Amino acid sequence: MRRTCAVALALAASWPAVARAEVRESGGLHDARYCEVIEVKGVPPNAHAIVWNTIGLNRCPAARWNALDATELAKEHGDTLVLLNGPRHFLMDSASGETGGVRSFRGLRMRRLATIPLRTAADLVQTPYTDRTIRRANTWRWGRGRRVFELVAPGGDVYVMQSYSQIREPWLRLADLRSLGGQLTPPPGWRYRTRRLRDELLLAVKHRATIVQDELQNTYQLVTPAPDGERPRRAVEMTGRTHSVPPTTPGTVEDRGTVRGAPFGRGSIQLIGRFVDGRLEGTYRLTFPNGSIVGRVRAPFEIAGDRIRFEGRSRFLAGTGAYRGISSSALDVVDTNTLDGQNGRLSVTGFARYAESPGAG
Repeated sequence: MRRTCAVALALAASWPAVARAEVRESGGLHDARYCEVIEVKGVPPNAHAIVWNTIGLNRCPAARWNALDATELAKEHGDTLVLLNGPRHFLMDSASGETGGVRSFRGLRMRRLATIPLRTAADLVQTPYTDRTIRRANTWRWGRGRRVFELVAPGGDVYVMQSYSQIREPWLRLADLRSLGGQLTPPPGWRYRTRRLRDELLLAVKHRATIVQDELQNTYQLVTPAPDGERPRRAVEMTGRTHSVPPTTPGTVEDRGTVRGAPFGRGSIQLIGRFVDGRLEGTYRLTFPNGSIVGRVRAPFEIAGDRIRFEGRSRFLAGTGAYRGISSSALDVVDTNTLDGQNGRLSVTGFARYAESPGAG
């Protein structure tokens, strides 16, 4: 099993705290090649992933890395499965973090970086341009004058690339990152940029870090933390109009359209889902001038004549900009449409919590 699955993507370069760990400092990391072996033991809700990383021990020699077989390693170590995550390249200049002991995988030495619980199947899912929060304690450092590569989300949140991946695109090199934006297709309101640092950039994480990945599995860390303070409870009353478009992901349905209402104002919606046992299961992205919201929906459907009606529940999972840290109770969702998918009428009601003031209507 050479391809990684989503848990490997979410854990890439995570460097979280481990039991009985010691703090290590590593320099000379800019464009340093590394690889990871991720052991998954058990099944959710009683599963956990153990992350092993070559950094500080070797530069992941291609001959040894290419000789590894995930299925054989899983049998050898008694794992549910093994994920091979690499090769990748760090972009910071130096790092410090808590690490554990060393093990050899068929002659390739790696250091234990993390043991992470996997409570649900959702922990194995990573969607591009969607936040993933990871428990870890580490510090990344980029020196003054270093060129950095960033994603800017709706509302102005900035994520700096901490590592680039050669998993999907083996040709990708450091020199290619300046023009990478032309090859990415981020959601509405997101953009890729590159710049030189006027001052040192220091990202210190004591407990949790927020990361996203693009569709090439490059990993970025949020620079600005979520707002502190009270998160008021706000009524959600939205309506929308949607229509089906050719799906970007085979085997899915995709709707796009507009939404409006309290407390967010006017915005757009993109939904990607699948039909499973008489219901629609999917994720969606709401984009507003001052931020965006990602959520999940599950809605049984009925067909009568030339109409289809969905009625179910949804939850907000994460947000950017003004809606960073957003969460919600179960939201009531009703969507009616013609069978050709071109005349959707959507309503969403419930309550959400977030710290910033709502956008203008």
